Amino acid sequence: MGSLRGKHFQAALDAIESIGQAETSSDVCGAVSDLTGSFGYNHICFLTSCDCKEQTFDDRVVLKLWPRAWAEQYSLSNFYAFDPIAPRIRQRPESFTWAEIYPSSTNKIANSIMEIATTDYGLKHGLCIPVHGMNGYQAGASVAGREVEGTQEARAAIELVTMYAFNRLTIIKSRQPAKPMVLTPREREVMTWVAAGKTAWATSAILKISEDTVNKMASTAMQKLNVHTRAQAVAECIRRGEIEL
Repeated sequence: MGSLRGKHFQAALDAIESIGQAETSSDVCGAVSDLTGSFGYNHICFLTSCDCKEQTFDDRVVLKLWPRAWAEQYSLSNFYAFDPIAPRIRQRPESFTWAEIYPSSTNKIANSIMEIATTDYGLKHGLCIPVHGMNGYQAGASVAGREVEGTQEARAAIELVTMYAFNRLTIIKSRQPAKPMVLTPREREVMTWVAAGKTAWATSAILKISEDTVNKMASTAMQKLNVHTRAQAVAECIRRGEIEL
C-alpha cells in the first residue's frame, strides 16, 4: 500500500469515520462510493467471497454501481465466467489496475469483455482491491471511471477504506438476526439427505417414509424457499442455516 498524506489522508479519514458510525450496509456502501467517486472512480462493484458453489455472482454483490445496461449484459451473458479480473482478484494479495492484465495475448473472450466495458460503457480505467484475512480471500472491490486520479496516494486511500469497509460490513451482518426457520424438522431431514446426494428412494429408506412423501416434502421445501431446483434449495437451506453439511 502506498503512503497517505495531505488531501488523500484526510479523505480516507473522513470515509473511515463515516463507516465507523454506519449502522447499515447501505451507509457503509455510500461512504465507499463517495470516497472512490472523489478520485473519479464513479463505478464500483463490491463482492464477498463465495460461501458455496451454488451461490451466484449476484448473490455475492454487496454494492454495484455499474451502468445499468452493462450490469444487465454482464449478468445475462454470464461474463463473470470469462472475466479476467475475477480469478486474478482472488489470487493477488495487492491491488492492481485493469491495464496490468488487459489485453491478454491468449484469452480472446476476456479481451472482448474488457473492450465492451471500456468502449461502450466508459469503464476506461479500473482498479481492483482484494481483501484477504486469516482464511484467505474474503472480498474484493473493482472500481472504474472514465477520468480518474491514478496516483499511488489515491490508490492507497481506496485500499485502506475498502478493507475497513469490509470489516464494518462483517460486524453489521453479525448483528442482524438470522432468518427464521421455514422448514419443518422432517423437511430439514429430507433436504439434509438431498444435500448429501441421496436419491428420493435412498432417502425414503433412510427415513422410513415413502418415496412419494420424500418428493412431496422436497417440493414443499422448494416452494417455501422460493427456488426452482433442488440444487438451489440446498444452497438456500445452507445459507439460511436450515441444514448443515
